[in-house]
Amino acid sequence: MGRGRRLDVAWGEAAPELPPEQRPWVQEVTYGTVRLQGRIDHLLDLHLDRGLDSLSPAVLPILRLGAYQLLYLDGTPAYAAVSQAVAQARLVGGKGLGGLVNAVLRSLDREGGSVDRFPTLEADPEGHLSTWGSHPRWLVRRWIDAHGVVDAAALVEAGNRIPDTCLRPLWTDPDEAVVALQELGSAEVGPQGSGTVRLGPGISPAEALGVVPGIIQDPAAGWVVRWCPGEPGTWIDLCAAPGGKAVALAARGHGVIAADRSARRLEILGETLHRLGLDMPRVVSLGEAPPFRPVGAVLVDAPCSGTGTLARHPDARWRLSEEDILALSRVQNRILDGAAGIVRPGGVLVYSTCTLEPEENRERVEAFLQRHPEFIVEEGEGIPEAARSGAFLLALPHRTGTDGAFAARLRRRG
Repeated sequence: MGRGRRLDVAWGEAAPELPPEQRPWVQEVTYGTVRLQGRIDHLLDLHLDRGLDSLSPAVLPILRLGAYQLLYLDGTPAYAAVSQAVAQARLVGGKGLGGLVNAVLRSLDREGGSVDRFPTLEADPEGHLSTWGSHPRWLVRRWIDAHGVVDAAALVEAGNRIPDTCLRPLWTDPDEAVVALQELGSAEVGPQGSGTVRLGPGISPAEALGVVPGIIQDPAAGWVVRWCPGEPGTWIDLCAAPGGKAVALAARGHGVIAADRSARRLEILGETLHRLGLDMPRVVSLGEAPPFRPVGAVLVDAPCSGTGTLARHPDARWRLSEEDILALSRVQNRILDGAAGIVRPGGVLVYSTCTLEPEENRERVEAFLQRHPEFIVEEGEGIPEAARSGAFLLALPHRTGTDGAFAARLRRRG
């Protein structure tokens, strides 16, 4: 994976330092600039005599932020966006750099950022979806090969949307939760089988959780929990942190042991459990070598490339490389093999990811079954047909309006 902190982590650390009234504006500019980075870079390149590669790393972020404010931030006057960017550039590189930023942004303001300044989808699908669509060209190429141009374009569009915020009530029916949330604003029941409530734009997650005990969870993750069979017994969640699925399983009445290689992320799960008044054993361990006796149910929510969550994590598209997918598939193989050893005969292993890539999903299951013929695929139930692919759960964001997700239920022969 690419270097640098994840955007959500960096934002979580920076936000408390900002006055509350400034946070929405700063978050919109930051996330919006990262989300549309490919589009902005294409436009900036058109206004630079020597191209984007001629810029120093210090000035490029300043130009990107200024361009986003010029083109996409309603209510910010052009002169204010340009002046702010010029002042920042002068601090970094003096008067000359300030002059360059001023010239580029004023030229961009005059010419605009309409779609006719980009390659067309018909003539150059990869070019259009990597520039106007603001996704890496290698990923666009993969999606075109796998899904065709029309669906690839729809996936790119879904990756650029502002994702919904959904709450999963833990001890309240979603319909009852909607009624309880009316005092805060509008809310509606989420997709069938997800157990979630979609929060309206006026409701903050913190406010909603104060009214309805629960967790923030996308419907696709809710479907993965629904894919886990409801039979009694203890679940071991081998890649548990930050713990949304483990908490949801516990709220369904299961005993759950949460395991993860990251002690810090298990601490975050501990904070969630404390807020909800739940208790759950937490174990720092490697999924490849789980230190447990066989149980009846194991969940492997595997580390993955996360290409189904690019709307929620827009920076991931720029940090990810195609080589990462192969590397992650090897990790997934090892964790699955480790998990197989702690599933007792007759027990179930649920494998899930939030990626769209077949090398991390169906192909990993097929390879696992070749190595472990004592397991068979078992179909889940209770989710919409749009989120199914044969015997597997497969939520594609452009079809379900959710994050992407995959899940397979694997039963060990008795």
